Amino acid sequence: MKLSLGAFLMSACMLTACEKDGPIDETDPNPPVEEPADTKAGTVSGSVVDSQGRPIAGARVRIENDWSYYDVSTNAAGKYTSPTLPPGGFRAVAWATIPYQGQDYTLRMGMPQASDYDYFDAKNGVVRNFKWQISGPIPDREGAYFGATLELMSGTGSIWDERMNPGDNVYVTLKPTIPLIDGSIGEVIERSFTIQSGNDTYLLHDIPAGQYEISCIRVTPDNYQEQLLIGTFSQQWEAALITFQPGEYGIGTYENGLKRLSLYMNLNR
Repeated sequence: MKLSLGAFLMSACMLTACEKDGPIDETDPNPPVEEPADTKAGTVSGSVVDSQGRPIAGARVRIENDWSYYDVSTNAAGKYTSPTLPPGGFRAVAWATIPYQGQDYTLRMGMPQASDYDYFDAKNGVVRNFKWQISGPIPDREGAYFGATLELMSGTGSIWDERMNPGDNVYVTLKPTIPLIDGSIGEVIERSFTIQSGNDTYLLHDIPAGQYEISCIRVTPDNYQEQLLIGTFSQQWEAALITFQPGEYGIGTYENGLKRLSLYMNLNR
């Protein structure tokens, strides 16, 4: 029997200057679309495309510094141009809202070069393009990834749990069951970790958002192997069906836009 758990995705833009007030954004959810023109002094322009290079209409691009920001939406061709900016340094960030498995995901967009994430002076006009990435590091967020994070816990904390031992290796297999969030066909993912004394929580980072069948195998130092049970706190199975869920925050978050998925592993007794 398989367990159904969760899902993941993107959002839009705006044209007025606003004072920065924290990570949660309550600006107009449907800002006016600014038709792009040739790059001109004092502005930022560019495009937002998906992982296959197709334009994303309605993506929100934010031009910001530590004091204020300007939002614009991409047009039908995925193009945008900012209003004329005041003097000073700015950087560009973008999000898009994507539907997947009956839910909307607001995801942060990637950029072609790591240097594109840096601050710039728009005095002579600047181009900043964006492309949806479903995996890989987010250059301006230390230890963060465009892919999702899976948290695996050894046991549930119950006194009845029979725990794995330090030195045991756990081999995790994730098999995509449908296309990934960007419509691409995912590959089987295999990860492993070693049980450490005093540590019951293990993180697997940068998993492309999608629906997977997950299973785990324990291998002891003397090469004894057994299938683990995996699932929720109250129920575990030999294989579970999981979907990464959208994060709690939308536009204005600098993370990937995905919620961490937590699962429990138990010995099959």
